[in-house]
Amino acid sequence: MNRTVRILLLIVIAIIFGFVVTHVGMWLMNTNAEEYGLYFGTEGDGLAYYPLTIIFGALGIAIWLDKWLGTEILPH
Repeated sequence: MNRTVRILLLIVIAIIFGFVVTHVGMWLMNTNAEEYGLYFGTEGDGLAYYPLTIIFGALGIAIWLDKWLGTEILPH
């Protein structure tokens, strides 16, 4: 499989994983995306926890998948 295809596959899997983990977490906390924090700004607490949780969940799985898919994005 081409390296570019593996990298794109890693990105797609990581974003989907981040999205699913965020929604499962919100379900377990019995909240919705708007209450969890959708926007940066001065309303509410001012932190966008929803997109940040997706991003960091995706980064976490991407680091792990980098080894298993052999994309070699990170140095050894």
